[in-house]
Amino acid sequence: MSPTRTILAFGSGPGIGNHVVSQFASHDFNHAILLARNEDRLKNEDAAFVSNANPSVKVDTLRLDLSDLNSIPAVLKEIDRLTEGEDLEVVFFNAARIKGSAVLEVDVGEIEEDLRTTTLSLYLVAQHFIPRLQRLKKSNPSSKPSLLVTNSHLPWAPVPQLLSLSLVKAAQRNLVQSLNTAFEESGIHVGLRWDYVKVGG
Repeated sequence: MSPTRTILAFGSGPGIGNHVVSQFASHDFNHAILLARNEDRLKNEDAAFVSNANPSVKVDTLRLDLSDLNSIPAVLKEIDRLTEGEDLEVVFFNAARIKGSAVLEVDVGEIEEDLRTTTLSLYLVAQHFIPRLQRLKKSNPSSKPSLLVTNSHLPWAPVPQLLSLSLVKAAQRNLVQSLNTAFEESGIHVGLRWDYVKVGG
């Protein structure tokens, strides 16, 4: 019997989040775990969207506020419980908050919140799951364990009216590049995705 292939999606929701998970669900992934702040939308809309792509896929939902760093470890342990014995192959990180403002009127607290949501939480997720992705690659050399992070053009072309998002996306890109450099030789792909995610290629 083939192992269960699992994708985690941090920051699930309408748009790229649900569409990316649905692509994986349509290409031999058997289990999807969707995580976001809005528990009602996760259960009533996001899970249904993924199930429509492949009704045989098991879909679990977990509420998670990535800006609350202290709450993250308990949720990661719950993911471990839900995926015990499975091949957790893809961790998809799609969290961001978009709020425009005049460049000198951004509250520092908003920048701190955005940094927690997009970058510090990503680091906690990477700390927890990269060792598991490495173990999968060793036990199943044909697997393609990946940590995929949605980003944008902002690290290269910051927008003053999106000062906070531009700052944290640049920091996020730096983190992703560091992780990929550190772990690519062990067969783990850590990469940015800001146009589309190709599955099965």
